[in-house]
Amino acid sequence: MGFRFTRPFTSRYIKVSILVIALMNVFVFTMLLSKRDQVRRKSFFHHTPYKPPSSSSSAYLPKSKTSSSNSNFIPKTTGKNDNHLLEDIGASHKLYDVPTGMEYTDLNTENKIKFKLNEVATNNEKYWLAHTQLTDYQLEISPDDFLQNKWIDNPALFYDPRFTLSVYIDEIKRQSQVQNQQPQEDQHSIVLPFHWSDWVDLTMLNEELTKSDESHRKNCQYMKAVHHIPARDPNYCLNNEDITQQDLAEMQLPSTKFIPGFSIKKSPANKASNEVRMLEGKSHLLTYAANPLNLIFLNKNGGVYEVKLSETKQRIVDGEMYNNFLQSHNVEQQSKLTLDPVEEFNDLLKSVKPKVIVHEEDIYGMLTAMNPTNPSVSRELHIPETAFQYGFEDVNQQIEAYEKRLNKLFDLTSNELIFDLEEIEKLKLSRKEKIYYDGLKYSTNFVPKKEETYFRMARLNFGNEENDHDAGWHYEWKFFNGALRYLKQDWNQQELLIRETVLLDRMLRNWFRFANEKGIVSWIAHGPLLSWYWDGLMFPFDEDIDIQMPMQELIRFSKNYNQTLIVEDVTEGFGKYLIDCSHFIHHRGKSYKENHIDARFIDIDTGSFIDITGVSTSEEKKPKKYNDIIEAFKQKQVQPQPEPENNDGKSPELSKQELNKLPIYNCRNLHFYSYDELIPLRLSMISGVPTYIPNKVIDILEDEYQVGMDSYEYDGYFYIDALHLWIHKDKLLPLFTKEETKKFTYQKDEKVKKVKGDKTYKTKALAKQINHKGDVNIEKFIKYLKNNFDDEKILKLLESDENVLLEYYLTKQVTELHHQELSYLFNVVTFNTDNFRIDQIKDQKSNSEITNNEEYHRFTSNFKFQTPLRRALFNYENIDRPRHHHIKS
Repeated sequence: MGFRFTRPFTSRYIKVSILVIALMNVFVFTMLLSKRDQVRRKSFFHHTPYKPPSSSSSAYLPKSKTSSSNSNFIPKTTGKNDNHLLEDIGASHKLYDVPTGMEYTDLNTENKIKFKLNEVATNNEKYWLAHTQLTDYQLEISPDDFLQNKWIDNPALFYDPRFTLSVYIDEIKRQSQVQNQQPQEDQHSIVLPFHWSDWVDLTMLNEELTKSDESHRKNCQYMKAVHHIPARDPNYCLNNEDITQQDLAEMQLPSTKFIPGFSIKKSPANKASNEVRMLEGKSHLLTYAANPLNLIFLNKNGGVYEVKLSETKQRIVDGEMYNNFLQSHNVEQQSKLTLDPVEEFNDLLKSVKPKVIVHEEDIYGMLTAMNPTNPSVSRELHIPETAFQYGFEDVNQQIEAYEKRLNKLFDLTSNELIFDLEEIEKLKLSRKEKIYYDGLKYSTNFVPKKEETYFRMARLNFGNEENDHDAGWHYEWKFFNGALRYLKQDWNQQELLIRETVLLDRMLRNWFRFANEKGIVSWIAHGPLLSWYWDGLMFPFDEDIDIQMPMQELIRFSKNYNQTLIVEDVTEGFGKYLIDCSHFIHHRGKSYKENHIDARFIDIDTGSFIDITGVSTSEEKKPKKYNDIIEAFKQKQVQPQPEPENNDGKSPELSKQELNKLPIYNCRNLHFYSYDELIPLRLSMISGVPTYIPNKVIDILEDEYQVGMDSYEYDGYFYIDALHLWIHKDKLLPLFTKEETKKFTYQKDEKVKKVKGDKTYKTKALAKQINHKGDVNIEKFIKYLKNNFDDEKILKLLESDENVLLEYYLTKQVTELHHQELSYLFNVVTFNTDNFRIDQIKDQKSNSEITNNEEYHRFTSNFKFQTPLRRALFNYENIDRPRHHHIKS
């Protein structure tokens, strides 16, 4: 019998051995990381749960007994109006020279107008909306009410941004001092806990959470009863009785007691009432919504404070931050404590210098261009063509680079012979990188026609008594807090319009504050660009803000700031905005699944947002207007393609590689632009905020809007050149006598006539519409307003309508600056600052005329952030409006 050799190292044995070795190395690697102070994570992608840094002194904890009554306890707080830290912004407006010693009735018309404007500037109480400095920023609390033992078994929710901001700002300052950070070191070493209920008002859910008997709480059936169709995913909602321990673990909640009767996993993707849509969004934030990754505090004087947020969901009242706050303020046993986020922020500025952008981060030199040392130097921004180039090859190259990095990372942690902690630190992915990489991979699973819809809107039932026309398309569903023009209890229509204006102005302001601070190149587009053209403001009838950026900038923006929560400069307001970037930004052709928006800057207090779209090369068919550019581009190719037989004289088609270099770009909604139409970008102002505008404004607007640059009327609003404002006809008609009114109203019933360039006339409903006797003849009214709206009419309007007076006061300097700017950019029939009409613009000046005009550059050197045009949103909604509502009622 011969000797038989059996191999002990089978393939299965080798695989198991490798796995064991890998696991052992991961264990060793993890132990090593835990011993290094500078390493704050135990895996490649995830943070460890938040643990505050230790301190040598013990925190003072006021004593309080726990009782069963805590289960429904909600603290009582009091706002305080102490404005000693902030200047009166209204007082910064110049006062006009008006003759003294005369009665108002004895003044001439011009001086009466000036008198009315001065009255707004000096009468803070009556014209409180004109004084936009932050007020009521202090909050008085009972310190014991927020101790942990009051909240151990308490599902009730408390919300006040003054509380949240005071505690978080103090914690950033405290941790910075404990770690002895230098000004320009990475503030990312600070990791803070987070819970949406501290940052978004979810207290609407308290009505259900405070019901001890969970069977009496609202449930999924209550939501579904008002849906217009069944939810796309029938399991989008779970009733409390169906929630498992695994569900609770995912929500990071101790029991169903902390759930309002229903938990929402995702958007139902259908229509509902205002109430139900709010309940669904707020329940989602309380239960399944993930935390943001980063938190950035803006600073109007330059620089930001940027920290990481833990993945652990933890309310302020459940953690140590509040105790740390009491300790750092040496709070002793007392019945009342005043929180002041403005003072906290100013103390932070004194203690820890904010992080400013370094030269290497200013990729396209935007900050350098905006702030040259010589005021006569151009502030134009010349972005290279490569910034717009993006194709599938770019996607594949990125995926290959990430996978190569991950493979090397795996090798380093599974082979003890090459284990290198320093190299691992360089290779590991941050959470933001992981999200970006996952999005890259995920997008490759779909062709554009089969994409999933990324952004979900708060779709609403409309055409009913509750909601006349708002379909909910302008709100992110999970942050929806009621339609902007939905008439809520104790509100009136004018208050809703003011709220909308405040919201849009503050969003625009804080986007460009953030983008300009971070060197992110973007410019206004679509509706905002058209409204800029008219008066340098936002349209009063538009709910959209649209921003564009070069594709490569969108990629950088998504990599660095996706899922980042941006906080307004606390001395100006308490606005909070979430950056959310789609997985499908890597698809650059037409969007078939409502994914034409690439990213959003979302106001988390309302769900309203700024739409952000990338502009890039693509394989989409180009409009005929660009044929000359395409032909010229083909002629420049180094190796022209051989002409095929029977080509009918046409040039050969461009390859995919050549299309990626063609200087014609589009967004996913197929708005096309040539490189020369966009670049150079020019520094401008809109609503008192520095922004960029594209090069050939008129060409772009004429291509997108058929009559938008010529029509003095839209949806009942008429543009008044004398005021540089859009005013609704209901405010204008009372200014005219009966005899005057006959000159611009129909004197008999007439069919609607087709307006040149207006395609909507083709609809049967409009074709049958009748203009009744007494209705305004739009064309005649526009002509009459242009020729007859003199100072007497202005004065009559300002005297009869305080809201118009306020708007004129707030915007007068902005609109006058804008019309002076237009004289540098466009050829105007005759330019007179005191009597400028928008229809006097003929065409745009040449690039050389604008670029070589040193006077224009000196003029743009004044383009800086002006004081806010509007009150802060939180203050208007929760303090100002309730305080003054009785006066207007």
